[in-house]
Amino acid sequence: MDNPKLNGKKTYEYVFEYFSEQILSGKLKLNDKIPTEREIADQLGVSRNSIREVMHMLEITGLIECLQGSGNYVRCDPMEYMLKSVNMVMALLKIDYSEIFHIRTGYEYAAVRLAAETATEKELEEMHQILVKMDEPMSAKESAKLDLEFHHMLVKSSHNRMLILYNSMLDNLLDQFIENFRTRILANKMRAELLRRSHWGIYRALVERNLPEAMKAFDKHFRIVEVQLEKMMQKESD
Repeated sequence: MDNPKLNGKKTYEYVFEYFSEQILSGKLKLNDKIPTEREIADQLGVSRNSIREVMHMLEITGLIECLQGSGNYVRCDPMEYMLKSVNMVMALLKIDYSEIFHIRTGYEYAAVRLAAETATEKELEEMHQILVKMDEPMSAKESAKLDLEFHHMLVKSSHNRMLILYNSMLDNLLDQFIENFRTRILANKMRAELLRRSHWGIYRALVERNLPEAMKAFDKHFRIVEVQLEKMMQKESD
């Protein structure tokens, strides 16, 4: 007999909507234990197998964690699933690195605007320590790693969780490319010096809570990087 609760929906859609409603309404919160498969199946009038299938899908997406002998819990660890999804989208749409660069530029601009107000003394001190290290003689590869740390701290100091999430996702997605690209840029002493100055400019402006100067220094920084990226993309297309 058809289940009238389904209202024409497929069973898995109905079950998925149930979980979505429970989370979005706040009935299920982060780290809450989820009712058993039997309890949910009885409540919805569907088979336990249907519940199990949807819970497995949610586990893959990082929204549910299944602990053997303990039960199922609401979690929020979607990074791996998001990386795989975005990777496939990039491949299908043939998205290139310049498009991703401009996305990154956009959210780091937003991060700087926020950081001018929200960066803590501790975060500013960590930025300072990174920049002091970058002033020391080192290989381009070592400098590239510190450059990445500086930008991570810049985004972190925005205290915006979505910006931090997207920053982490893009860095994981393009890990090797970003490392190689930064290394190539910093291998040129003149470019490395220009970037070093722009980093210090961003830092000093944040310390002074001077948003216009922070944005000016950040814009200068990314224009240097943008020119190099365009040259690199041109070489690869020739």
